[in-house]
Amino acid sequence: MAVKLNNREREEQKVKSYKFIINPIAGGGKTKALLPALERIFKEKGAEYDLYWTRARGDGIEAAARAAEEGFEIVVAVGGDGTVNEVLNGIAGTEAVLAAVHGGKGNDFATAVGMPRKIEAAGLALLKGKTRAIDLGRVMDRYFINSVGVGFDAAVAERVNNGVRFFKGVSAYTYVFLEKLFAYKSVEAMIDIGNGPLRSVPLLVAVGIGQAYGGGMKIVPDAIQDDGLFDVCVFDDSISRLGLFYHFPKVFSGKLKYVKQVSMYRTPELKLQLSEPRPLHMEGEILFGDSMHFTLEPRAMTVLVADPSRVNF
Repeated sequence: MAVKLNNREREEQKVKSYKFIINPIAGGGKTKALLPALERIFKEKGAEYDLYWTRARGDGIEAAARAAEEGFEIVVAVGGDGTVNEVLNGIAGTEAVLAAVHGGKGNDFATAVGMPRKIEAAGLALLKGKTRAIDLGRVMDRYFINSVGVGFDAAVAERVNNGVRFFKGVSAYTYVFLEKLFAYKSVEAMIDIGNGPLRSVPLLVAVGIGQAYGGGMKIVPDAIQDDGLFDVCVFDDSISRLGLFYHFPKVFSGKLKYVKQVSMYRTPELKLQLSEPRPLHMEGEILFGDSMHFTLEPRAMTVLVADPSRVNF
């Protein structure tokens, strides 16, 4: 006797195909230790998957684009937020779904979508997770899905990316923050969030879809990933360095927004013109520029969410 399935049952029984884009140097080589457990889980469940190890910076973009062209339904970034950003830029505009596991220093996107840190739980979450459409940002001809920081925080991220002995994750960012505290020089900026340009000398400007960067720093703690708006933090450089030292740790609790030199905005578009080029960090990737136009495509990227109850929709 034939068993007739309803639409939900058909969807649940559909075999999905996964492409893992693996950065072998992310997290100090952490990703190499993750793969045996992931492969064991996928083989036990009979899941269709393939692996690709990136060979150089930018290689993940091309590998992810090929995966989408080959019909892989879910493309998994195995690395840090920089690997996520490369995979994102390879599959944006395609039908492929973005997923990520914790494999780097920060892993803010994996955290934002509720991915478990333990690899066995993450492997099962990849197989059972739900898909959601979230907002997609763009600046300087590159997509981002979590955050971009311009100024002091980007200078810190650049230094962390170059390697900090004995430190990783939040501790690395904290160490470099202290190192850069008196060395960084802010520049004048014109900031336009739709009401005309405002002149400022910002210590940093953070533009977020997700709430956190730098391994858990809640720079825009009220951000919602699918509301069609950027959350923007402008931290004015009028604060003293002693005041910065005192107040900046509040970023970990989401309380930095209450500091009087901090202004928070919500906008679907932002233009930023700096008097001199400065670094910006985009989900672990470091770029440089002085003219930036941030645009947003509402709910334009489908991502795999491990635990919908833990994410900020």
